[in-house]
Amino acid sequence: MKILVVSSKYHPEYSGSGFRAHSTYKRLKNKYKLDFDLITNSNIYKGNKKYLFDGVEVNRISSPFKIPKKKSLLRYILICIGIFWEIFYSWRFISKKINEYHLVHTFGNTWTIGFFSWYFSKKDKPVIRELCNDISNPFYPVQIKNFMKSIFQKKNTLIIAISKKLENLAKKHDSKNIWLRPNPVDESKFFIDYENKLYLRQKLTKFNENDTLLSVIANFIENKNQLFVLDVLALLPENYKLLLVGPLKQENNDYYKLILKKIDTLKLNERVDIQVGFVNNFNEYLTSSDVFLFPSKSEGLGTPLLESQTCGIPVVSNHLKDVTDTVIEYGKGGYYLDLDPKKWAEIIKKVVDIPKETKIKNARKIREISSSNVIDHKYFDIINQLIS
Repeated sequence: MKILVVSSKYHPEYSGSGFRAHSTYKRLKNKYKLDFDLITNSNIYKGNKKYLFDGVEVNRISSPFKIPKKKSLLRYILICIGIFWEIFYSWRFISKKINEYHLVHTFGNTWTIGFFSWYFSKKDKPVIRELCNDISNPFYPVQIKNFMKSIFQKKNTLIIAISKKLENLAKKHDSKNIWLRPNPVDESKFFIDYENKLYLRQKLTKFNENDTLLSVIANFIENKNQLFVLDVLALLPENYKLLLVGPLKQENNDYYKLILKKIDTLKLNERVDIQVGFVNNFNEYLTSSDVFLFPSKSEGLGTPLLESQTCGIPVVSNHLKDVTDTVIEYGKGGYYLDLDPKKWAEIIKKVVDIPKETKIKNARKIREISSSNVIDHKYFDIINQLIS
């Protein structure tokens, strides 16, 4: 069995969906001998390229032209060239290899993804589309959304929705088959390890055992809302410290500078540890923390909320209806509430007092619904059903 996986972004250009696509199919390959090839596009890397990442051959399809941000005739022309570029090289890749693949599984929104969805459907091969982000329409490209919608009314297609909100979206647009499930949590990495909390804190951060450590581990982008957390920290006692860690793309430098400026303005330099870069040991950063904060303005799900709770680390999250309120049992795994700094400061003081026994019981419950073993088995069953 061989799958074509198509992701709008992929390493070294970080995206949560691309990272999970990689992890999921690596596990499926090891467990079920399922083979796969990977196609990606890119926002920041220009030109087509074939390269190897973690033992996986990646084929990147990306226009060689940099598109200017300012609206102009040149921008419009280059966007059109980019669309034709993606479609032509996607066709060139698949036209002689279509019989090698049993189905296509897509993550993200690009013309390449639209083309492969159409091409596999035309050949009557199964199509899986995974909805990963907070979007207003489940089908892409939106310019031909009605045509794309017709594809997902066929029996051999599947929409995967990672939150109740995205499931409702898919239902609203009359998708034939929908699978609601959380993103898988790798139980071999995410588990309770309280004994190593202080060791990992000293290893990874500048803080110690006397501190109450709050963490935000995410891309440094406006949607992740690190600026808001600084306002919250300023309202908390001195022993509350903050860890900010995550990838930084060049186009987000201005936002990152605002974060640094606010740290200085609020005189929080000694209370904030800020680290830039992709985190391979996300589980260790979680374990070193006392509370994981999730102030994102919008999300498809928020997998770190599941991963943190599985590690027995309570969470405080923005209240995103049918998203974060479906993965946090209020008062047990943590809390969700609107973005108000004073209310957040009060609830953070409260969340640290959740009993250890409650956190352990909640971690067990989260693991039962989001374990990668459980989800991978279901994946394999569904793939077999679609193919047959």
